[in-house]
Amino acid sequence: MSIVISAAVVFVLVWVVVRIVGKRELSELSAFDFVILVVVGDLVAEGVISEDTSVTGAVVAVATIAVLTVAMSWLSWRLPRRRSFFEGVPTLLVRDGRIIHESLRIERLDEADLLAAARTNGIEHLEQVKWAVLEQDGSFSFFADEQTS
Repeated sequence: MSIVISAAVVFVLVWVVVRIVGKRELSELSAFDFVILVVVGDLVAEGVISEDTSVTGAVVAVATIAVLTVAMSWLSWRLPRRRSFFEGVPTLLVRDGRIIHESLRIERLDEADLLAAARTNGIEHLEQVKWAVLEQDGSFSFFADEQTS
């Protein structure tokens, strides 16, 4: 039973950390970040299983985290008014060609990040953009202004 409790605590901790870290950081993992993520995963596994190095302990821990993931997904689907709590919300970064600097600050982005994403999407100038949105998964969506298209 201690493995289930440890796995549940780690699940909640990881969920909180992912929410705090922010959307953009998670979508741009460098090779080093990926290695750190794997190391953290190993440390988390050791913390969950403690001294139990059996296959059964590992299966119980993984199953607990899987059940919690499915439960959170189900709750998000079942409670649409609380979906933003579970999954986050998209953030509007540009409206009618104008950067919303407060949104950039909240998401810890700078204009260079926004401009790079625009160029990746074939947009030369933000004046061409009706809306730019930072999605929950860290990707950018751009909607062109009908008049400049």
